[in-house]
Amino acid sequence: MYDLPNIDALRAVLDQPLDERLKTLLADRLADTIHCCLQDYTHVLVVEAGDSEEDMIKAVGFSPLRSRFDATRKCLDCDWLEQHDGWWELLFTVGNAGFAYIVLVADEDGIPLADLCRTQEIIL
Repeated sequence: MYDLPNIDALRAVLDQPLDERLKTLLADRLADTIHCCLQDYTHVLVVEAGDSEEDMIKAVGFSPLRSRFDATRKCLDCDWLEQHDGWWELLFTVGNAGFAYIVLVADEDGIPLADLCRTQEIIL
C-alpha cells in the first residue's frame, strides 16, 4: 500500500521503482491535481495484494469496502469509478471544498476491493 496524503508524498513516490502503469496513473493524477488547483485537497491511496481493510481504514479513515453512509458491506459508494490498464480508480469526494480521496486498486484476483469494483462496473 502506498498512502500519499499530500502532493509532496505523491511527487516522492514517482521516484520509486513502480509498475509502469501505476507510475503513469500517479503522474497523471499529479498533473490533474495541480491543473485543478487541488494540491491541498487530494489524498491518494494505492491498494495492492496483501493490503487489508484495516490498512485502508488506518490510511484514509474509512473502508472503501463499505458504504460510508450506513456501513453496508460490499457496497461501493464512490463518486467515480474507472478501469485503467491493470488498475481501478475510485474517487471519494468529501464536503464541498473540493477534497477527495483517490484510491487506485490493482486489478488482480484476490484483492477484495478489485473484486468489488468488477461487480460494480456496469452499475456506476
